[in-house]
Amino acid sequence: MAVKERVLIRKPEISTALLDELVKTASDRINIRIGESSLPVELESVAVEVVCAMWNKSQANNEGIKSENVDTFSVTFVDDLLKEYQPDFDGYLATKAKQENANRGKLRFL
Repeated sequence: MAVKERVLIRKPEISTALLDELVKTASDRINIRIGESSLPVELESVAVEVVCAMWNKSQANNEGIKSENVDTFSVTFVDDLLKEYQPDFDGYLATKAKQENANRGKLRFL
């Protein structure tokens, strides 16, 4: 199931045009972070969560607020939506490097 369809399950009220833009933006940012030209299947779940977070952020009057404490009015802003997924990106890159190096240094005769 593609990222768009998975987001629509969670956020059925989102418009198609906005959904397309959020998916493109999230995919581009993830690809830049990991150095790929297209979104790997292994990271589609991260893209779904990021798109949902972007949608939630765009719908709130308090755009970009991570937490808010009412009694003392303390506000914390989200700096980087992808930051919390860095362990996922690191794991993906480590697995990719391991697969690329699996046959390195082996001589095969055909």
